[in-house]
Amino acid sequence: MRLKQQVTTFATALAIVSISQTAWAEEMYLNQLPRITGISFSGQEVGTVKVASPYGIFSVARDGVMSKFSKDAGALFEYVEHPENPQIIYSSGYKSKTEKLGVVKSSDGGRTWRKISNGGKEPIAFRAMAISPSNPEVIFGIDEQLYVSRDGGRLWDVVGEVPGDVFDLAVARDNPKTLYLASREGLLVSMDGGSEWKSDHPEKAPATMVRVDKDGNVFAFLYGYGLAVKPAGKGEWKTLSKNFGQRALVEFAVDNDDPDSMMAATDTGAAVVSADGGKNWRSFEGIAYSTPERIAQGKKLFKDNCVACHGENGIGEKPGDPGAKDENGQFVAPALDDSMHGWHHADDQLIETIMEGSPRNERMIAWKEHFSRKDAESLVAYIKSLWSFDSIACQGPRHMSCMR
Repeated sequence: MRLKQQVTTFATALAIVSISQTAWAEEMYLNQLPRITGISFSGQEVGTVKVASPYGIFSVARDGVMSKFSKDAGALFEYVEHPENPQIIYSSGYKSKTEKLGVVKSSDGGRTWRKISNGGKEPIAFRAMAISPSNPEVIFGIDEQLYVSRDGGRLWDVVGEVPGDVFDLAVARDNPKTLYLASREGLLVSMDGGSEWKSDHPEKAPATMVRVDKDGNVFAFLYGYGLAVKPAGKGEWKTLSKNFGQRALVEFAVDNDDPDSMMAATDTGAAVVSADGGKNWRSFEGIAYSTPERIAQGKKLFKDNCVACHGENGIGEKPGDPGAKDENGQFVAPALDDSMHGWHHADDQLIETIMEGSPRNERMIAWKEHFSRKDAESLVAYIKSLWSFDSIACQGPRHMSCMR
């Protein structure tokens, strides 16, 4: 079972910092970012988001193109945004392979950072942090213990031990003493600022994410169960979706201007989005062309041109014998749903195969004389609509870790 690993070992920290020092191309896409540690809808344009990662802070446009905000922030493990001023961000993590950041703060939306505290006697790398919406001077952090700052992150006191492995932390909208904890023990709540904890959800599955939106709604993900919400002031949990397979949501944000618009990061590092309040999710990769209209166009193109070989609904030429060969010794057309390996390839690879053909099987001809790039994108959007959430979260290079 892969739960959220918010980098709690030196080995992982070393690998992350090493990657963070590599050069970034001028144009990078969100799906190329291996891990996301925070999400905010406070981009400067409508529809844009900001994401935190062990590689810095990025602004992400609606087509997925990223612009790097911070160059020397270090390996950031958290993204805690001030509830009244999104330009103020708190974080923690590692400054180098062996040096912990302590608590760092940005006052310009993540472009520049300064250290404001060690967090303890020695510098700390908090793996979970949360700020009080009603009193932003109150910030909580979890390392091996639960810490609290009551002066905006400068001085920290130890509250006490946390119950088991902790993955995420949130503070209630109206009460800085009400905390929610996503842990291997389940979703827990404390009414006294973290001294005592009790279960807060009837499902006892491990919880990998908990967030409180601007209206006070509490969202949580429980592994093997799904995404749940407790509406502000109503006290009863309800399930939004259970269709996540073996994957988990580990980061989550709601658009302040559109509560039906959500974005999350999975335990594989993939970004996913929902346009219907969390009921259905799709990959952020290819978001520019994965609209219902483009999917419908792709379905028609598939039916008119591809179904003869790849089968109805992409089940393959010979679903019962996918390794079969034709009379010329060529493999039959594979399934394009997620019963085979279509999801092992990124969108660009799938589009290239449609346009240029397959060098490994001459039966897959190049369609560039018949299809435009837009047609190929629509076909890929339709093909991906046949996949499960597991395959969407594991698409492309991520499939290797999902198969272990």
